[in-house]
This record gives sequence, structure tokens and C-alpha cells, in this order.
Amino acid sequence: MTSQINTRSEIFQRPTNQPAPDPTGFSATRLALQLYGRVSPQKAGRLVNRMAFRPSRLPVPIRYEPLLDNTDSYTQLQHGARTIPVYSWGEGPVILGVHGWAGAGIQFGAWVNPLVEAGYRVVLFDAPAHGRAQGESTDLFEMAEVTARVAASVGRVHGVLAHSIGCIAVARAIADGLEANYLVMLAPPAGLRAVMDNLGRQLGLSEDVLAAHLQLMEERFGPSVWEQLDLEALSRSLTQRGLIVIDDEDTSISPDESEQIYDNWEKASVLRTRGLGHHRLLWSPMVVETVLRDLGRPVDTV
Repeated sequence: MTSQINTRSEIFQRPTNQPAPDPTGFSATRLALQLYGRVSPQKAGRLVNRMAFRPSRLPVPIRYEPLLDNTDSYTQLQHGARTIPVYSWGEGPVILGVHGWAGAGIQFGAWVNPLVEAGYRVVLFDAPAHGRAQGESTDLFEMAEVTARVAASVGRVHGVLAHSIGCIAVARAIADGLEANYLVMLAPPAGLRAVMDNLGRQLGLSEDVLAAHLQLMEERFGPSVWEQLDLEALSRSLTQRGLIVIDDEDTSISPDESEQIYDNWEKASVLRTRGLGHHRLLWSPMVVETVLRDLGRPVDTV
């Protein structure tokens, strides 16, 4: 069903497949932190702070491995002492993919062939400490900086696909000067503070332990860190046309948070789904087809 609200479209669809379980992997960590927090909230907070900058490296989806072996272009971007892999397929206006925390560029593998066939060049990369990139730790400011550097290395970027926390990195990069005509946000959170609050709930942290972690964040980045990485606020200044995809059964990012971004982004349309959860948005044929229709072919966007 499609309806128009002013100049913004709303689409609601449900996939035919049933949602799969969304494992957290936090059980043992939850228990250990809760016990440690009772003994020393400050020390437990420091442990959470170290964990917060060290993303897990998920294995590359097997179905996308052939894409990595058959890129049209593979380059390496030097970021400080670390090497960032950059992959490219096709020719035409650039569509840049920005993955989320603990993700990797190839998570956008389902988008490569459809976008290339539509006449676009797809550029994917692994952020520091993610995928095949070097490093053990990173943060959203660095992810935003690397996003901007990758964009600069490939020329003018026509569109950006961003998932989850990667949406914050993209919005920060845009606020700092990255230019793009079109932007897709898949399951965007309200901001870094909301992400940290959600982490606290998932780990069952006490208020004292979470407060110790947040204080360390402010000591590292300054008290304005929450404002600088507040997607709810950053989305108000977005001038790009775009699309937000929100799944009602997302257990990682609250759909209400993504709705806040939609409410603030004047030129955004929204695709609402049910049953895809947080990650299957990345490879849902229905989501890909909807974005392609909204994006249009290059001849339609000149």
C-alpha cells in the first residue's frame, strides 16, 4: 500500500518469509558485567568503555565471496597506520555503501548487481577494525572521516546506502562537507547516546556502570560528543532526497528511533516493513527493488 503525505511517500510491505531469531550473544557478558558492576561500578564502566570501541568481526557471507574475487576495481586507502580496502563494481554515478558497527562493506552484496545493471558504480569499503580492514578498535568519528576519504578517492558520490550506526557516520560526514544527491538509511538509530543506552539495556548495566562508561566517552571526545553524533538533530539539516527503511520487528534499533529521523528529514520517504528485523533489510529483494525505483536510473537523475 502506498500513500502520500505532503511530498513524502509511505510504503508498507511484509515479506513472505518468517523472521529468523535475532541472537544477541550477550548472555555470558551480561552476567559477568552485572557481577563485576556490583563490586566496582567504575571498573566495570571502564571495561564497558573498552568493549564499546572494539567491534566484532563477523564472517563474510559465503554467498557474497565471489563478488570480492571479481571486483572491477580494488584499491587500498591508507588511513594513518591502517589500510582500508575499497571495492568497486560497474561504471556510472557512484553509490557508496556504509556498513554499521561490526559489519563490513560486502554486507551490501545483494545491491551490487542490481545497481550495476541499472547503470551505477557501486563502491564498498570496510571501516577500521571491520571486515578486512586493519585495526582492533575504532569510533564513529573515525568511521565518518574514513567515509569522507573513501568518497573523495572515487570522485563525486551520487548516492549513499547506510545501515544502522553507519547512518550516524554518514550524517556526520555530510555535516562536515560530504556531498551526495540521494541517501538511503536502513534502520537508523536516534544517535550515539541512544545506542549507548540500548547497549546498557542489552547488557543489563546498572545506572552507575553506564554513567562511568558515558563519563569516559565525554573525557575522550568532549562533552559535545552526544550533540555531534546525534542523528535526530543531524537529520534536520539533511537536504538530500532519500529513503528510510524501518522494520517493525527490529530488536536492535527501536523503530521509534528511526521514525524520529523520518520526522526530521524533510525530503525523506519511508518504507515500512515487518519481519525483516535489523539485518535482513540488507538483502531483502523488496527493499532493493524499492530503493532502485526511488533512486531511478542515472538518465533520470541527471
